[in-house]
Amino acid sequence: MRKWNNLLARVIILLFLFHALMGSLMLLGISKISLKPLSWILFGTVILHGILGIISTIPSFKTAKKTGQWFFKENAAFWIKRISGIAILLLLTLHITAYTTSVNGKFFLQEFTMGRLAAQVLLILSIFIHLMVSIRSMLIAKGTIKFKERTVDWMLVLSIMMIFFTIAVVAYYIQWQM
Repeated sequence: MRKWNNLLARVIILLFLFHALMGSLMLLGISKISLKPLSWILFGTVILHGILGIISTIPSFKTAKKTGQWFFKENAAFWIKRISGIAILLLLTLHITAYTTSVNGKFFLQEFTMGRLAAQVLLILSIFIHLMVSIRSMLIAKGTIKFKERTVDWMLVLSIMMIFFTIAVVAYYIQWQM
């Protein structure tokens, strides 16, 4: 199951980066291309990844409950992944409804309020934390040689992209306020 979840995680990263890049370009008014079916595929893979993550967490909960030892400090990366993953799943529900709404089959833009902005920035932050904690183990599981250098490369690229995504969301919010 770990092997499949690792593969699924890589697919999610690619779909997410493409989705976020295209969405950012739309928010900035640079592009008008909407790839809604791809967004729903991303959503489905994230849900499946979450389910597999929950299933893989159950043995840890059972052991911790039995022994009374949760080992939060020793397994910090494990628990940060779980907490950030839950945050992503919760914030994803707000993300899906943040930009558009449907009335009688017609789509309209939602007013982009401070609450929606906060939810989107928190989602970006949760995804960033989840990826930063997961990238090292994903590279090791893949058998990447020189994984320390690759980890730094991934972190740099992800940091730049997450900053760009955040700037796009904030710029969209500012446009709504004018």
